Amino acid sequence: MTEKRVGETIQGLPPGLETMAPDQRAAAVRSAIPDLHFFFDAGVPIEKRRAPARTLALALSLAGRLAPAAEGGGGASLRERVITDELIRGEADRDQNVYLGGLFTRVLTRAVPDLIFQPESLAEAAGALGWAREHRVPVTLRGAATTAMGGAVPNDAGLTLDLSRLDAVEIDADAGACVVGAGARLRTVHQKLAEAGLALKVYPSNLGGTLAGWFATGGIGLNAFGRGRAHDSVLAADVLLPSGEHVRFHADGRLDVPDGRHRKTLPALASPTWFVAHGVEPITLADLAGSEGVLGILLALTVAVERRPEIGAFLLAFERAGAAFEAAAWIASQGGSRFPSPANLKFISASHLEHTRRVWQDEDAKGWRASLDVPSGGAHLPWTRLAGPAELGARADADPRGAAYLFVDFLDLAAARRFAAALGGLPGRPVTLGPESVRFAAERFRPQQTKRLGPGLIAAEILVPADEVPKFLPRAERLARNAGNHLDAEVYFLADGTALFIGGYLTDHRRGSFAVDLMIAPALLDLAMRDHGGRPYVLGRWQSAYAARKFGAHGIARLRRIKRGLDPDAIVNRGVLTGLRLHGPLGRLLGATFELGVSLVRSLYDRAPALVRPLRLLLDPLPAPARGRGAPVPAAGAPALTPEDRALHCVNCGECNTVCPIFHESKIRLPQMLTHLGEAARGGAAPSASGSVLLDLCMRCGNCEEVCQAGIPHLPLYASMQQAADAARPDPRSDVWAGRHRERHVAILAALRGSSAYLREFLHVRPGGYGKRQPVALPGLVRYLVLRAENDAGPAETCIHCGACVSVCPTH
Repeated sequence: MTEKRVGETIQGLPPGLETMAPDQRAAAVRSAIPDLHFFFDAGVPIEKRRAPARTLALALSLAGRLAPAAEGGGGASLRERVITDELIRGEADRDQNVYLGGLFTRVLTRAVPDLIFQPESLAEAAGALGWAREHRVPVTLRGAATTAMGGAVPNDAGLTLDLSRLDAVEIDADAGACVVGAGARLRTVHQKLAEAGLALKVYPSNLGGTLAGWFATGGIGLNAFGRGRAHDSVLAADVLLPSGEHVRFHADGRLDVPDGRHRKTLPALASPTWFVAHGVEPITLADLAGSEGVLGILLALTVAVERRPEIGAFLLAFERAGAAFEAAAWIASQGGSRFPSPANLKFISASHLEHTRRVWQDEDAKGWRASLDVPSGGAHLPWTRLAGPAELGARADADPRGAAYLFVDFLDLAAARRFAAALGGLPGRPVTLGPESVRFAAERFRPQQTKRLGPGLIAAEILVPADEVPKFLPRAERLARNAGNHLDAEVYFLADGTALFIGGYLTDHRRGSFAVDLMIAPALLDLAMRDHGGRPYVLGRWQSAYAARKFGAHGIARLRRIKRGLDPDAIVNRGVLTGLRLHGPLGRLLGATFELGVSLVRSLYDRAPALVRPLRLLLDPLPAPARGRGAPVPAAGAPALTPEDRALHCVNCGECNTVCPIFHESKIRLPQMLTHLGEAARGGAAPSASGSVLLDLCMRCGNCEEVCQAGIPHLPLYASMQQAADAARPDPRSDVWAGRHRERHVAILAALRGSSAYLREFLHVRPGGYGKRQPVALPGLVRYLVLRAENDAGPAETCIHCGACVSVCPTH
């Protein structure tokens, strides 16, 4: 390949790249390619990119506005971080769980942003927000996008602010505090705290999510009974208000505010005065919890941390669901006197545990190891030890296949032993399960693993008074059954008498009858609100019509006044919380009749199941979101055989991103996007140029497959997609094509080799410890980089497990 061709194919690369020594190449590429997003546009200026005219105009304007703010450190990569690529923008039209399809994302809303920007600093975030305010461009805030109600999805296109690069984690062990950036993924937070012997007090079950996003959506999760909600452990929150001021809210009511070029701290009594002077009703830290981003950009949280605990876990089987609820009430009443209060008190329906066991059986057949290294790396879990009933002095038996279960655990083994001693007095005489107690506790970070039985999974998340749950559950199960489905229920009990009811159910979004299943969740919420004092847990966009139900008439009126004062044009997170805004005649009709329509559907499911069954049969052959062009709809119960079929099971939890070297380097959600491309390929979509770039960026390390709770075979999926992408080239055998493909690989590897963050933080290579650095040659291409270092732990410590050696090993 000639030097001239190198310069022609990818602009900005130095000539003679492939003839350079590895160190020279790394240095040259890092100066020319400051960010891996470079490869999606081959280095061309913004105005020459392939994108709609509006996208390019907005991108040029934003980049021009941000240039001064980026000069402090991120200026070299600014152009790449203003993202205009069609594929990447299209990925921002969904959040967690089942993709709802074009009706929701192209007709009722304009869910594809015009552009995406990834700020690296407060100055850049403030500059982007100020630009949007001046140009009246709506802004959607996006962290990991792991809620399922559209809160991180645009309503009117505009700018999506991807906060992934605001991911700093700073620990002050002496103060028992940790500052967590808005973009920091929870796997990384747990890992860094564990290395310091610390742990969060409360946290969600999703390792791919963000602590800031969880806090902003209400923050009920693990350790909820003993430690409360997320805001109970938040010490301070840094927020960029829609008006542009950077404010820090303290839990004790103090407020840090701008004061000219400096900052000052206002005492709690003076804090309301600052807001009033700025024409806004006073706001507190508590207002931010559950605000879902409508009050501004949450930049960072300062949270209280504690020493990594030892956990004692119990999974209890009951013959009746009623007995399980009686036992839960007894534990809640006795906790703190007869034994310490548990960290978690959780009800689990028989169907949910049965589905979980089916997943476990599949994993056991593939060699699951009963250790703390499963599923998320024992050294990085937020506990130092997990003990089961037998170790804690309780009799442990095999499960008699109970009708309901309770999961109870303690963050202290002595407390767990006191509970074990009190088990004889527990109502319902439950059977205490042995190994399953430990396994269920260890797999708390895989809450949606049953989706692999789906391929779809939908859940209703409802806040209900704890004493209403025994009455609501049988009605909820009957409603789902009448609609032709089966409910898997989990209930998180809180010490304040509240419960978070999660009613999940499997669905198949390849079938038109998915529309019937989709409405079960809002119907369950309607039932809970109507008869059981329930209210929504997360509103997002799709449930924003219920804002008054969640906050109450006084609360929602106050929230709307605050929003008008802070953001009169509703620039930030438009349509979230404060009003469902749908487009077109159909959207206006749905918006006006949403609550009534859901109530009618609930009434139909509740009282007329004989009408629902023929409706499912009628809808079954119609197109559905996951069907795609030309994709066959398998018969009911047919196994998903191909990797592309398995891609349908993606949970969108984002955990694959947290272990991906490419995401770690440039916040490209590589495995998640490749999985979605696999689903599209199943529907007959042809490989795109940007999809080819994603495949080239992939290191084939297999980390994504290792952590995937949906059991997707990522590496076979990528191999199949690579074959399709190669076959789609004009002439994949030509020297020109091979040269360009090889050139991109060489540049990608050189960019990673020159990245200190990639080497030090992801591969953990010790500075100055290199013994050998060498590219591995595969037939016709240079794809992978083997890094060997004379670390204390030896070369294996820096192996990236890419598997490149396997295909060329003479002894296999």
